[in-house]
Amino acid sequence: MSDKLLNILITGGGSGIGTELAKALSSDGHNVVICGRRITKLKNSAKSGKNIRFFKCDVSNEKNVKKFFNYVKKNFSYIDVIINNAGVFGAIGRFDRTDSKLWKKTFDINTFGVYLITKNFLPLLLKSNVKKVINFAGGGAFSPFENYSAYAVSKASVVRLSENMAVELKSDGVKVNCIAPGFVATELHEATLKAGESTAGIQYRITKEKLEIGSVPVEVPVNCVRFLISNDAGELTGKTISANFDKWHNKVFKNYIKEINDSDLYTLRRINIVNLNKNDKLRDTLLKIK
Repeated sequence: MSDKLLNILITGGGSGIGTELAKALSSDGHNVVICGRRITKLKNSAKSGKNIRFFKCDVSNEKNVKKFFNYVKKNFSYIDVIINNAGVFGAIGRFDRTDSKLWKKTFDINTFGVYLITKNFLPLLLKSNVKKVINFAGGGAFSPFENYSAYAVSKASVVRLSENMAVELKSDGVKVNCIAPGFVATELHEATLKAGESTAGIQYRITKEKLEIGSVPVEVPVNCVRFLISNDAGELTGKTISANFDKWHNKVFKNYIKEINDSDLYTLRRINIVNLNKNDKLRDTLLKIK
């Protein structure tokens, strides 16, 4: 839990993890403003907790984003935390068989939306003493995600964009990190079920199984967000934290924030030959090439 009450902006707040974040963070006493494309969903989310304002906004449309900014500016003199949670699976199927416009729209929402929101709300964020941006990565950001190229590429781009932001905004005291939430049972996965096994491939069966036998509890990414907006996260920036796998909740992790910041741990990097295990035959062979 954060050490002080904050003004928090959440995109994609009308459903799934966004709704749960709004509910949890408002219950912690924070002032929350959410946006999304479906007004009915937003209204229902706003009713789930106290101190939740909402505004209809397509994060991929800059005119919409600017209107959202003007609304927020009237209600808050500053924003402490921006949580870019809005995202869609979008175009599903082998990349050459997907609809080109839908593929691009996936990228527009998942990546360009992060760019537009953070860019336009930065003036309000810089007025805060907290200055944190949390972006949501996802499946395929660090490895191929068969039949989900639009989603995978857009989420990998979110990670690299976050790392760029972290470097570029460091002198302003802004901390930018990503969260990989894991498979959380939300309406996002309805797109896979609708696509069917012939289009989604093996992910269709994986999705059905996880929805039936259980997945990552939504409380896991919610609590990871709570950690990242707290003083415990310190100067952590430019990292992608796996909510379900990394030991962010452990005291040892918290005590080594500086060392983590100075390393390539939890980042998107190319694996070089020298990074291979010293017992790897490929490492020795390729290092000998002149």
